[in-house]
Amino acid sequence: MPSNEKSEAHKHVEWCLKKAEKELKEGKDHKGLLKVDSDMKLAKDHITKAEHNLKALLHNQNSFSDWSINMGFYAMYHCCLALLAKFGYASKNQQCTLSAIEMLIEEKKIDASFKEYIEKMQGSNAKEERILPMREDTQYTPVLSVEAKKVKELLALCQDMIDETKGIIG
Repeated sequence: MPSNEKSEAHKHVEWCLKKAEKELKEGKDHKGLLKVDSDMKLAKDHITKAEHNLKALLHNQNSFSDWSINMGFYAMYHCCLALLAKFGYASKNQQCTLSAIEMLIEEKKIDASFKEYIEKMQGSNAKEERILPMREDTQYTPVLSVEAKKVKELLALCQDMIDETKGIIG
């Protein structure tokens, strides 16, 4: 991509920032992305929440495998929120959060290997098992169980993401 051309992630982050700014000017609670001061305490609190969600996944993986997908997704999502807090962003929108993480990767503020987690959350192609659609499926449909193998894979992915996020947060 030419250096003067913005990526889709950058364009979406700009849209998210404008959305939040407009909503705040209208006196509403924003549903976008704000540029704020870096907040390491908040970043660490999000890591604590991610670990809490991981423990909930572990505790419920056999009896409530459908809800394990939600717990895993939110363990991963809180890792993303931790990184945003470190780099001076506040998000109230999942797609804005994921785009901001992609932008931080493009800016080399986060190692490129972290993109794997975002791709697994969103899915980069139709063949890949994507966590966000699985979460929506288990949350909004009458699905009551998920294959144990998928839950175990999610568990390992969450633990790896938490560990890597802790390394970035410091």
